Amino acid sequence: MSSRRTRSEGVLASWNDERGFGFVTLDDGERIFAHISAFPPRDARPAPGERLSFAVERTNEDKVRARNIRYLAASGRPLRTRKSRPGGMSYVVLVTFAVAIGIVTAIGALPWLFAALYLLMSLITYGAYAADKKAAQTKQWRVTESALLGLGLFGGWPGALVAQQRLRHKTQKVSFRQAFWGTVVLNILVFAILTTALRGPILELARLILAASPS
Repeated sequence: MSSRRTRSEGVLASWNDERGFGFVTLDDGERIFAHISAFPPRDARPAPGERLSFAVERTNEDKVRARNIRYLAASGRPLRTRKSRPGGMSYVVLVTFAVAIGIVTAIGALPWLFAALYLLMSLITYGAYAADKKAAQTKQWRVTESALLGLGLFGGWPGALVAQQRLRHKTQKVSFRQAFWGTVVLNILVFAILTTALRGPILELARLILAASPS
């Protein structure tokens, strides 16, 4: 990939918040692709009409896109954006869970295969996030959100948390974040049931329900 050394300015002409990309119109009329990963972090999403400063990059596929985007005030000066670190709580949850699963595995409350399954699913999920981000940048076939959520639900959510923060992917869309954390809570709830005194009563209740259901 190669980039022009000088920065350009333009206006965000359109924005697809569902897919996380839009197009910037340069002052000379040229339209350039802009992905959410190129924008600085802030609470508000990009909005059409905002003036931007950016570097112009040409990809290996000879496509042009905006990189290292900065928001500009009406005067043309860069706007300050809050450099929040949304991954702080994510890493707290991740470390807490890793310690918990390590303890219950060490004391024999949970077979080590469960820990291995979490690790395997996390690696698979991280790879799925990486593939989806690459597909978004190159406008290729995307990994569906339902697939990403399903991988997280079945034990891959630790890998999803790492991917979200390291790759800066799937961290802005509110509806996806809510659904994702719902899968995390559900998975942890099942994990807690399997590793506490609730396991016996819950499994017995499940057996009774299955026995009572019509064949």
